[in-house]
Amino acid sequence: MTAHNIEAATVFATELGQFVTQSPSSFHAVATVSESLVDAGFTELSEGEDWAGIARGNRYLVRRDGSVIAFDIPSGATETTPLRIFGAHTDSPALKLKPKSSIAAHGFTQVGVEVYGGALFNSFLDRDLKLAGRVVLTNGEEALVHTGPYLRVPQLAVHLDRAVNREGLKLDPQKHLQPITGLAEGAEHDVLADLAATAGVNPQDIAGYDIVTVDAQEPQLIGARKEFLASARLDNLLSTFAGMRAMAEHKNRDDAPIALFVANDHEEVGSASRSGAAGPFLEDVLARLYAAQMMKNGDAHSTARSWSRQMSDIRSTRITPNVTTRPTSPLLDGAPS
Repeated sequence: MTAHNIEAATVFATELGQFVTQSPSSFHAVATVSESLVDAGFTELSEGEDWAGIARGNRYLVRRDGSVIAFDIPSGATETTPLRIFGAHTDSPALKLKPKSSIAAHGFTQVGVEVYGGALFNSFLDRDLKLAGRVVLTNGEEALVHTGPYLRVPQLAVHLDRAVNREGLKLDPQKHLQPITGLAEGAEHDVLADLAATAGVNPQDIAGYDIVTVDAQEPQLIGARKEFLASARLDNLLSTFAGMRAMAEHKNRDDAPIALFVANDHEEVGSASRSGAAGPFLEDVLARLYAAQMMKNGDAHSTARSWSRQMSDIRSTRITPNVTTRPTSPLLDGAPS
């Protein structure tokens, strides 16, 4: 790589790390993406308003829970103008708070959690973890919450598990992945009260919540030449960040396709939700987009879709030099990545 390319890659990785830090949950990620796109000149649309007045040549974004769609309509768009869609997802594997969030056992206060997504169980052990997500209040308002280092899933000491290196680590998520928050002093610790304090609300006003654990260690450039970005949640905040940047920097020609970026929530659990990729979010937005542009010819829509292209991007998974027995060994630019 040239010195210029190395510098550009370093800047990109550093800014990606900052984005990851600002996006501890899917809800925070969408808020960060939205703020960046509004700064780039996008206008936010609500699904609850009339879209008839949206104009070609402008940029728009729509939010639904932990998902976001942004699109740029060229001024020369017609009924047969195709789409160029880039897809990503905002959620990552985590431990998710159960409805019964505060528990206590054997002299410790704990948080009741369940595994969310395709996680490596051992990756949660002996890490400083934070809590982040969204609370919904009794008046219908929502608030994003985010703690500092708050909890930890301790691994049993080798002195009490002599066979672990010989037989392997076996973890039951319902028994072995419940994080500790402190020492019990006669009662369970109220986790929701701490979350309410971070949002400046009364814990009695919390009607519901969607909260996950997050690695408290911030991303860093590491390696002898700072070639690697060590970070949690690169699956799939890397692609979300790339899509956000691409849309923010996008310059449309009059005769260009409609550029659209979609980042869905709930990919880690199958995408089958109102804001997931298998749900109606993108289809709803496309139908309203064409209707707002007075594009009501069914044949024209079919033509436009036949010429449209979509790329769904996810962080690549590659072998490590310590485990080379897997069937594939993807390379980038001729080097392991």
